[in-house]
Amino acid sequence: MKKIALLSFILAGTMCLSTAVNAQQKKSTSKVATTKTTATKGADGFTHLASGLDLKIVKHGNGKRNPKIGDHLEMHIHVHIKDSSMFDSRKMNNNKPVPFQVQAPSFKGDPIEGFMKMVAGDSAVMKLPVDSLLKQNKQMMPGMKAGDVLIYEVVLVSAVSDSAFKMESTLKADMQRAKDDADMIAYFKKNNIKAIKTATGLYYTISKEGTGETAKKGQNVSVNYTGRLLDGKAFDSNTDPEFHHTDPFSLVLGTGSVIRGWDEGLALLKKGAKATLYIPSGLAYGSQDRSPTIPANSVLVFDVEILDITTQADLDDKVIKEYLTKNNIKASKTASGLYYTITKEGVGEKPIAGQKVSVNYTGMTTDGKKFDSNVDPEFKHTTAFEFQLGAGQVIKGWDEGLALLSKGGKATLFIPSGLAYGQRSPTQAIPPNSVLLFDVELVDIIKQ
Repeated sequence: MKKIALLSFILAGTMCLSTAVNAQQKKSTSKVATTKTTATKGADGFTHLASGLDLKIVKHGNGKRNPKIGDHLEMHIHVHIKDSSMFDSRKMNNNKPVPFQVQAPSFKGDPIEGFMKMVAGDSAVMKLPVDSLLKQNKQMMPGMKAGDVLIYEVVLVSAVSDSAFKMESTLKADMQRAKDDADMIAYFKKNNIKAIKTATGLYYTISKEGTGETAKKGQNVSVNYTGRLLDGKAFDSNTDPEFHHTDPFSLVLGTGSVIRGWDEGLALLKKGAKATLYIPSGLAYGSQDRSPTIPANSVLVFDVEILDITTQADLDDKVIKEYLTKNNIKASKTASGLYYTITKEGVGEKPIAGQKVSVNYTGMTTDGKKFDSNVDPEFKHTTAFEFQLGAGQVIKGWDEGLALLSKGGKATLFIPSGLAYGQRSPTQAIPPNSVLLFDVELVDIIKQ
C-alpha cells in the first residue's frame, strides 16, 4: 500500500504544494515581499497593483482579517487563459477546496499578493499579463505565449493563523483518534476478537506465529495481503484475482514507503507469520480520501502474511550469483560480500591504504548498460583516475577491490549495493540499491 502523492496546483507557471509549506521555511527577503506598493483602481473595477497584478473582489465575505505569511488557507482556484483552462481545483479535488500555506510572494505579480488582500468568504478575479512573466525570465507553461493574460478565479474559503491551524489540527487528530479507537473496540466486541493494542493505537492479532527473528527496519519484506474497511468491503488484495495483481508485495521496512500502520505492524511479525492489523486512520491515510473505496478518516483492516524477510545484502548476493551463473563466470568472494575475478595478474606488491593509485575503469549495471568509463571516448574523459586508497574517496567496493591487485593487474569487481551507493541514486543510470560491475586496471601505484 504505497502512499499517495499530495495534490499540487499551478500558480503562474510555478508549482505550489497544496499542503503546508515546510514549517522551517526561511523568511523571504525578496524585494517583492518587503517593498510597499501603491495601487490604482480602474474603471473596470480592477485594482492595479504596482507588481503588475490586477485584482477585483467580486463578492465580499465575512472574514475579519487579511491572510499573513504563514497562514493556512483553503480555496477554490481556477487558472485559465481565455477559454483554455490550465488548472481547476474543483475538478482536480472532487469539488473540495485545496489547502495552501501563505509564503512571501516570489516574483512580481505573484497571485499570493492577491490572496493576502482577501478575507475568508471573498471571491476574486486576478489578472496577470504573461509578458510580465517573460520580462522576469519565468519559465512558461505549455499554452502560454506573449500577449496572453493569466486569469485566476479564487474563492477563499478559510484563512487561519499557523498557531491556530496547529492547535485545530491537534484537536481534530485527538478527536479522530478517540473515534477510531471506539469504532475498533465496538468491532472487536461485535466479532468476538481479542486484539493487542500498541502505544500508537494500532491493534493486531496473530493467527500464525512465524519462525526466526521479527522483521527489522531496513530489511526487505515480502507480503501477501488483503485490505478492507470495518464494514468488510475489500479495497485491495494481491491474493484475490479480482484486483488483478497477484505477485507478492515487497517493501523496505521502516523507510516510509508504506503507511505507518504497515511499517509498525509488519515489524511485529516473523517469517511465515499471519496476522490481522487494525490500523487507525492516523496511521493510514488520515483525512485524505485515498480513493472512492477508502474515504477520509477510514480505519483499515489488513490480513497479512510474511512470505520472506531478507536483507539488501541477501538480495544483492542473489543478484550477483545469478549473474555469474548466467554468464558462466567463476568469481571469488570476500567476507564483505564483494565478488571479483582477476583477468590479468599484475607485478610487485599490492597497494596499501594511504597510497595513491591510478586506475582505468568501465562501470556497468547488471543489465550490461555502461554508466561511466575513462577508456570509452563516449564518456569524454580518458585520463587515468587517481585517488588515495582507503581514504573513503571512492565507494567501498573500489577501496577493497583495488587493494587486491598489483600494478598492471586487471579485474572485474562485482560490487553489492551496500559497498556501492546503497539506497542513493547518484545518477539516473544507477537506480537505488544497484549492484555495480567494474572492469578495472591498476595502472600505477604512486608512492609518496
